[in-house]
Amino acid sequence: MAGRKAKQLGDWRDDAECLGEDIHLFFPERSQTQAAQAKAICARCPVRTDCLDEAILNGERFGIWGGLDQEERRREARRRRGKGI
Repeated sequence: MAGRKAKQLGDWRDDAECLGEDIHLFFPERSQTQAAQAKAICARCPVRTDCLDEAILNGERFGIWGGLDQEERRREARRRRGKGI
């Protein structure tokens, strides 16, 4: 890895599939269609796990992060705590 700089926390955004997409798509207001579109983008994202991890770590309360909405992230955070992750 000579000559390569280690990525810092948050640098995953440079590789995110959502980069350049309309940010409002990821903050749907009761629109199941819009949420499904955002989740479809997340599903093909190479850094989806990094995004989800950061959202859970920071307690993101709104929007689609790592392919999960607020309630789904809450359940995932509980699951991780139960497993000691």
